[in-house]
Amino acid sequence: MTPLKRVLPALILVIGLAACTESKPPAPPTEQQIHSSDSAVAAGEMGRHPYRCSDGEPLFVDYKDNGLQIDLRRSSSAVPMTLTAPAQGLQYVGETATATFKGSQLTIVEGEGRTRTCEREGTR
Repeated sequence: MTPLKRVLPALILVIGLAACTESKPPAPPTEQQIHSSDSAVAAGEMGRHPYRCSDGEPLFVDYKDNGLQIDLRRSSSAVPMTLTAPAQGLQYVGETATATFKGSQLTIVEGEGRTRTCEREGTR
């Protein structure tokens, strides 16, 4: 019996077993990853998402730097408040406020202790 005839069945078995192994599905993306990878939104501006806050006021959130920076604006032309996070999924911190995401909800705590909860528009 030639060496090829002895090795061939083992090789077929190894290839067959390798084809049957299950691969682990990728983890779902974080809210920041979803927004930072957006190429455009309905308003036509890259990475800008509208929110409506508990006080009835609108809030525009611009995602930058692969989701590690957000700019918060009270109107589409207002001066932004910039917040940054050291890594995806962590709290954003700025000079006068912090922000955290939980699903489509954004909670902002401003320097004077005022807390606002905002919901991403179109998710209700």
